[in-house]
Amino acid sequence: MNKVMLVDDEKLIIEGLLNILDWEELDLKVTKTSSNGKDAIEKFTEDPVDIIISDINMPKLNGLELLKRIKSINDKTRFIIISGYDEFSYAKEAIKYGADNYILKPIDEDELKLTLNKIVMEINNNKNIENKILTKNRILFQYINGNASKEELVKIENHLDFSLKHKNYTVAIITFINKGKKDLTLYIENIFKGIFKEGYEILHRYDGQIIIINSWNKHTEYLEIKNYYEEVKNNIIEKLNQKVFISIGDLTDSVDEIEFTYDIAKALNKYMLTEGSNICLDRYSLNYINDNNLTFSKELENINKLIIEKKLYELENYIETIFDNNQLSPKNIYDLCIKIIFLIHNILEEFKLKKSSDKYEDDSLGNMILELCSENTRENVKTFITSELREIIELMNNTDVCYSPVIRQVINLINKNYHKELSLKTLAQKYNINSSYLGQIFTKEVGVSFSEYLNKIKNTKAKDLILNTNMRINDIARSVGYIDTSYFYRKFKKYFGVCPSTLRNMKKY
Repeated sequence: MNKVMLVDDEKLIIEGLLNILDWEELDLKVTKTSSNGKDAIEKFTEDPVDIIISDINMPKLNGLELLKRIKSINDKTRFIIISGYDEFSYAKEAIKYGADNYILKPIDEDELKLTLNKIVMEINNNKNIENKILTKNRILFQYINGNASKEELVKIENHLDFSLKHKNYTVAIITFINKGKKDLTLYIENIFKGIFKEGYEILHRYDGQIIIINSWNKHTEYLEIKNYYEEVKNNIIEKLNQKVFISIGDLTDSVDEIEFTYDIAKALNKYMLTEGSNICLDRYSLNYINDNNLTFSKELENINKLIIEKKLYELENYIETIFDNNQLSPKNIYDLCIKIIFLIHNILEEFKLKKSSDKYEDDSLGNMILELCSENTRENVKTFITSELREIIELMNNTDVCYSPVIRQVINLINKNYHKELSLKTLAQKYNINSSYLGQIFTKEVGVSFSEYLNKIKNTKAKDLILNTNMRINDIARSVGYIDTSYFYRKFKKYFGVCPSTLRNMKKY
């Protein structure tokens, strides 16, 4: 049911509007009333409505100003102006700014009803069209990701803006860098219309990206396609004043291989980290950087040392030096940063810093990894990592941590023998202490129980093997002391927010 707001400074007019129509019969519900334009804007901002019926002459903000303000917030909101002034200039201005009708007082019930019926019909038609577009976009997005069949695509063929037969195809990804909140949809579509002569579909993504599927004439050469996208890039830079990165997948002669060309576009998109902005990139123009099998063990050791020593200035300079290395591939950069995030997590655990900040909750590690992977420029990735390192040092400066001798010994033994059968009972016998008492002081000093700490160490070692070796995950589980692989999966995801196979896939980028 569509929502309506009534705006008039005369209570009798609002009461009359509420009573002269059967709103439910019109598929409408009056959810708000207001006595002036300023209050109406505040209420609309809190809870938007589909239709506003407003007087023209009101205190604080008149009906025409209200109309202009509401349309600037949401131009889909429908508007009816009611007025006691039979002046053409008012009606002309109201229509100019998007009013559906200008109705004179006393209100003609039939005219208002006809206007509302027309508006409701148009709103519902638009919603049906939007639902069809959403369905089409959903199936297309699933198809290029390999999650929908060719048969499902054929079912929506009549709604597609490109042909499924006798064509060549490419998929490209257009990424806006530091776009902000500005909606560029209409501008981008106008640019595409002026450049592409063949059919295409635009899929909008939430993270500042547009995916575009193009169909091309069989005789179209790849160089021509690249030139089209160079023109798109130049238009975005010049007309929209936006930094942009465009990655173009390979040309394929079958709609069955659209998933393949999209995969290439996604892989190329990662090279924004090394190629910079305002680039139109395809496989043939890429300056490949070898994905050197770097473990970054020395770098991580130095970062760990600088964190422990709380040397922020030196740490920031060291991170700057690492990121200045132009021989790092996108995979190298993400790999290093994920390892730094795990290093931060380990320090948080080791020094019991989680409770010192609301930021570091149980799912914080997974959130940090996801946030990192959403950053798409080298500078943004570096800023993200530097910010996280700065926060951990600030926490350490504000926290004092020390363990009693027996707990320090227990921790050292766990760290060396995590893959063996360990229990509080055997450790209590080893250190000649009551097992219940040992469990109590361990939990009190370390902040987690003995079993939780042991599982944390096992999973940390497993994480290192996932990131630094090609061992099968089942073998990794056994090597750190887990007999049951499914149990290992559950525990790993609990600690790190992602399952082992997901982390292994992240490593591939």
